[in-house]
Amino acid sequence: MTLHREQQGKPGRCAGDLPGGGMTVGAVELVEAKDSWFSQRVWSLSGNKVVMTSGGHPVPATTLARRIYRPRSAAEISCLVTSLPATTPIACVGGGHESSNVAMLASSDAVILDLAHLKSIEFRRDGDDMLVTVGAGVVFRELVEAVKDHHGALPVGTGPGVGVVGYLVNGGLSGYFSRRLGLLGQRVVALTLVTPAGDIRVLTAGDELLTAMLGAGSALGIVVDVTICMDHESVVQGAEQRVFAFETRDQAVEFSRGALRFMRDHALADESVSMELVVTGTGALVATVVFFDSFRGSTAEFVKPLEHLAAGLKLAVAAASCWESWYETAAALWPVIADLTGDPLATLQHCMGTKGIPDDAILDFICDTVVAEAPLEEAALSLVEIRTLGGAAVSGTRLPTGNCHHTFFVDLITQYDAEDKTVEQRQAIVDLTKVVINKARDVDGLTVDFSGTHSQPDDMDRTALSSDIFGTQAMAEALQALKKKTDPNNRLRFHPFAKLLR
Repeated sequence: MTLHREQQGKPGRCAGDLPGGGMTVGAVELVEAKDSWFSQRVWSLSGNKVVMTSGGHPVPATTLARRIYRPRSAAEISCLVTSLPATTPIACVGGGHESSNVAMLASSDAVILDLAHLKSIEFRRDGDDMLVTVGAGVVFRELVEAVKDHHGALPVGTGPGVGVVGYLVNGGLSGYFSRRLGLLGQRVVALTLVTPAGDIRVLTAGDELLTAMLGAGSALGIVVDVTICMDHESVVQGAEQRVFAFETRDQAVEFSRGALRFMRDHALADESVSMELVVTGTGALVATVVFFDSFRGSTAEFVKPLEHLAAGLKLAVAAASCWESWYETAAALWPVIADLTGDPLATLQHCMGTKGIPDDAILDFICDTVVAEAPLEEAALSLVEIRTLGGAAVSGTRLPTGNCHHTFFVDLITQYDAEDKTVEQRQAIVDLTKVVINKARDVDGLTVDFSGTHSQPDDMDRTALSSDIFGTQAMAEALQALKKKTDPNNRLRFHPFAKLLR
């Protein structure tokens, strides 16, 4: 990775014998301009961090960390960790962004390891398996482009700037692909980490710590790279997307009501497809259906009922797209996501879902409350994402994330440019979001905050249940025991859900 002169860090010294040999590490890059680093690396700030604090001021938009290092290898990470006092807190920032910025903000006594230099992507075969080993600094755009060249497919996220490892150590839910390909974490066959004591370890199948890392990873170890088993690109036939414009919230609610019943009766009932409906603050209803290799029939005919539903509500067709491959489907939203910017962009993320097929009462609640009351006008970059899961995600390896147990799920992602809002307006957006989430908590059969991927870890006066975040009470207790064993000094305390492991 080539750095511009103004981005280059000052080398810091880290020398010593490494585990397993007498190798010595020399200079490790030290970031001096912390404010500049933060502004370059942060994608969004939690909406809870741009409202007034108890002292009457918003949280400063910069890191609190004492030092920031950019190591280039497991050896440098190990050397840094062992050179620090055993009680020094360590925060890890991977290749991409995080919505809550727990690690990027860190604390005044903490050291941050920015893993952005770990950009390796290596492919190999193991018998019939196609494997890819991905460094902790890789983001999805880089991985997707590389996997395309090797005719592979993975259950990736739609955000091009999302860090692959950060996404994966929270389970790795893919709204488009997980129904057929599982969670990304379920495809991991090996993982290299540096422990809180500085030891370098390679975890493989059968190691209890490997499973734990795939849902609570950055609270247990510093991930250097992961090895993932790919599928062939032919696993995805393609996708159909229809975008309809709405003018009133009532139109959005009524289209959602019909579309969600179509989702339940035709998509959830057929594991050869997955479906997503997105309601946007910009007045768009985006219906996407992904078709897998087991699908038989016409893809265009499959989505006709959605077109008829929109026509009956007199909704204009803003766009109609047909994607013909895994790559086209994976990359389709990159331009849209690139437009989601702010100075800073404030984000509040919440999930809700059902472990079985949702009934009419739950679908009506999603329409009449979530779609109807989400602060879309107040926060115009906001999204309500309603997706199918189940399938391979449910039948695959149980990971410490609630996503493994859910068939139907909804993300309420409240986003806006905080620069354009007063503190009072920011607080009003937070309050409106809380109202919706609090109502959801009272709905029978609907779980709230089950996802390690899209749950808000810093909601004030609201603590998610560890059994929901990590899937089961038994899984949560197993993680708590591993945390105590592997990180007795709680050095890695900046994972969004680390507070649930102590």
